Amino acid sequence: MKVKVCMGSNCTLLGAMNILDQVEDLKDLISENEDYRDDELDIDVVKCLGYCKGESRNVSPVVVVDDEVICNATSQIVMEKIMKKLRK
Repeated sequence: MKVKVCMGSNCTLLGAMNILDQVEDLKDLISENEDYRDDELDIDVVKCLGYCKGESRNVSPVVVVDDEVICNATSQIVMEKIMKKLRK
C-alpha cells in the first residue's frame, strides 16, 4: 500500500506533519500485529501534490492512500482508511 502525504506549504500549515507522524507510528504498529495483512506500507513525503492549485475551496491537507485522494485529511480519517485496507 502506498501513502503519499503532501508537504506543500498549505498542507504543512494545516496539519500534514501530524498526519505523517501518525502514519509512521501506525506502520510500526501494523508490522508487529498479526491482525493485518503483510502488505508493505510505503510512505512517501511529496513536496506538493498540486490539488490545491486553482481550487477556490480549501482542500489542504491532502493525502493519497493507494489511488484514493483524501482532501481536508485528518489523522483519524487517514488511519481508518489504511487500517480498513490492511485488515485481514
